Amino acid sequence: MGFVRMRLNPRVARPFCKSKECSSKIKLRNEMSQRLQELRTRIAAIDAEILRLAADRLKIVQQVGAVKREEGVAVRSFAAEAEVLERFRRLAGEYGLDEHFAEKLALQLISVSVRLQEDELSERTVLAKRILIVGGAGKMGRWLARFFANQGHQVVTLDRKGAVDEFETVDALVPAVRQADVVLIATPLVEGKLVLQEILSQQPTALVVDIFSLKSHVLELLQTSATNGLRVASVHPLFGPNVQTLSGRVIVVCDCGNASAAAEAEALFRETALAITRLPVAEHDEYMQYVLGLSHLASILFFTTLHESGRGFNDLVRTASTTFYKQARAAAEVARENPYLYYEIQHLNRHSAELFDLLNRSLAKLQAAVLSDDPATFVALMTAGRDYFPETLPAELG
Repeated sequence: MGFVRMRLNPRVARPFCKSKECSSKIKLRNEMSQRLQELRTRIAAIDAEILRLAADRLKIVQQVGAVKREEGVAVRSFAAEAEVLERFRRLAGEYGLDEHFAEKLALQLISVSVRLQEDELSERTVLAKRILIVGGAGKMGRWLARFFANQGHQVVTLDRKGAVDEFETVDALVPAVRQADVVLIATPLVEGKLVLQEILSQQPTALVVDIFSLKSHVLELLQTSATNGLRVASVHPLFGPNVQTLSGRVIVVCDCGNASAAAEAEALFRETALAITRLPVAEHDEYMQYVLGLSHLASILFFTTLHESGRGFNDLVRTASTTFYKQARAAAEVARENPYLYYEIQHLNRHSAELFDLLNRSLAKLQAAVLSDDPATFVALMTAGRDYFPETLPAELG
């Protein structure tokens, strides 16, 4: 049962509280309650003003975006963002605010501003194509469907999981491929190879593009098809379906042996804020052994070691450092991902054995350095690591 707080009238309360001292306390409490309400009213007015100013700021941001489009300037300017962050830090000091709070506020404003300008950019008029997305009911398939629909393309989905309500859905693959200008394959890796084989066996005239995170298992098929004159290319969005802004995000476009097809695939993403990296398809998985393989393995090794230690996470957190928290957050994100997908990313990469050889050599070198009474080798490893990274790593937004 809850309690209801009421203002007490001293006259009404007097039968229960006859002393002057008690009556004074009631009066003081009522006055304090009134002061609190006045202060909260002032806070509410300030909150409204903050939101009004934020809305005004975003209107100006839209105008900035329009000028950028007219002048062909990229949506994101790291120099401008750095100026905003520095301005917020400086003003925080002047107003007696915490710098970290001001920085987080600035990053939120930057993120919303970038996303707003991206949305404006993606609405530019494009030559509409009929795009078939095989695997359109999956998370990434749905993201691609919305992405291309927002750009004015006609999107059709096909997926054994069922229909995607907001888009035209078809059941038969062969006629759907014949009617499409572009066929995008957004299925799981192993299943995707079978789908790609079936599509390419039809000798389609459409541009055929996979979005597989690895290419080793379809490398020969892609290269042979391109050599035989099919319009085939391969891309890899290095972000997930929950991404809020494309600025700073990377998509890899792979030439499978048909340069014009690769250029067509790239054009599908060019009118966005994405950073486009071009690679020969044969080199893709060599990069991914580090970008994906090693990154995932480091997190898996971290949480596997913690689990094998026998100590519970809540026990360790009681003495956790900042570095531990950072590692734990990254590892926890990996641990929550689809284990079958992550197995395929490791297992299907033809460079995985090379990566484990390198890992074992690195671990042996580190072990020897740690167990040595001479710190020189360990210091050399740390120094090499410091020199490897730039002083400032690019920050991700969104």
